[in-house]
Amino acid sequence: MLSALGAAAALGPTLATAQTYAADRVPRIDRYRWAWARAQLVLEPGLTWLDTASFGPTLRAVLVRAYRQVEEQSLDFHAFEQLNGAGSAGERAALAAAASFFGCDAGELAFCDGARTGLALVAAGFELQRDDEVLVTLHDHPAAVYPWLAQARRRGIRVVEVPESPGPATPEEIVRRFEASLTPRTRVMNIAHVQDCDGTVLPVRELCALARSRGVFTLVDGTLAAGHVDFRLTDLGCDAYATGVDRWLNGPLDAGLLYVRRDAQPRVWPALPDRADGWSATDRFNAALPVAPFDYAAAARFGSSRVHRGAAVSAIPLAFEFQQAVSRPLMQARIRELAIQLRAGLQRIAGVNVVTPAHPSLNAGIVSVRIPNRHPAQMVERIALEDRIVLGRVTHGAGFDAVRISVHPSNDAIDVDRAIAAVQRHV
Repeated sequence: MLSALGAAAALGPTLATAQTYAADRVPRIDRYRWAWARAQLVLEPGLTWLDTASFGPTLRAVLVRAYRQVEEQSLDFHAFEQLNGAGSAGERAALAAAASFFGCDAGELAFCDGARTGLALVAAGFELQRDDEVLVTLHDHPAAVYPWLAQARRRGIRVVEVPESPGPATPEEIVRRFEASLTPRTRVMNIAHVQDCDGTVLPVRELCALARSRGVFTLVDGTLAAGHVDFRLTDLGCDAYATGVDRWLNGPLDAGLLYVRRDAQPRVWPALPDRADGWSATDRFNAALPVAPFDYAAAARFGSSRVHRGAAVSAIPLAFEFQQAVSRPLMQARIRELAIQLRAGLQRIAGVNVVTPAHPSLNAGIVSVRIPNRHPAQMVERIALEDRIVLGRVTHGAGFDAVRISVHPSNDAIDVDRAIAAVQRHV
């Protein structure tokens, strides 16, 4: 019996590590395709999850691969580091997979602990002088703004908030507001690809073009965009982009990517260096260092510290494989279809005010609503307990408190109808 158990244990890591997603194994009929996609996620049975903007359920295969890699790390640490540590073939393969998915060069990407870490690394490393200005918006996530506020305390820079729109938002109106906020002292434009509070999809490409015409560095918070909206980093034209791989990508938690365009990398100092790789010609003992390889330039410079994140990194490509196997265009269409149904249903409820922009290019899979005389936190809690539907609640200062509902391709029309009915019952 012990011999048989040993053999099974030996087979487990090999099988789990080899698991991949192939397009020919995904059902072709919609009804079965999305049921199959849902089955790949770790979700509590009977629970309707409509809060992907806060947390995306993880793919089972991702959890298995990460666990098996931790096992391998524990069994033979030195061998594991050679295969999956910083600068290893394993890390470079994962960077190449991420570069293919996001549309950039592998040498422009570095793994980090998530979007908030990537945003903080850029804020801490960007060279600023007293009275330099950084543009942000009211609805940026705190993790995107507070690193700049810390620099304001430390260096005397100014964090400037773009004024809110007085009327319905349009892409042209948003660009005009950003342009009117630029001054000769503006050095950085901080942009949320998808805003945390109301799901607005900002016209990032146009804003980055505007910033570049003025010599302004652009940092994009892509926390809620990866896997949610379709884009290629080279098309956006931004200088830096930070994102996680959980939420709509359903990858490992506390893992993400920082993109810094190759010609912008010299403008950002490494904020958490533990080696001189990628940013200095010599080490602290004055020994000459080789130039970082072309396909590893950003990882060498911005890879923060050589923490042992190889297990999580090795599982990240599975999230990209899953998206490609199901079909990214189909997933985008599914998200929009469900969000349109959700918005239409919520708008029919008396007393519910949809605050997510109606302009088709400014929304995707998030619908936020305000409900006068109802406390969003209490409402979300009651719906979770009584209806087994998880919604989100989002606040930004004293002036914004709303219920945020976010759909995932694994949701279906029944999930959306249940959410609409639950909101109506609790209004």
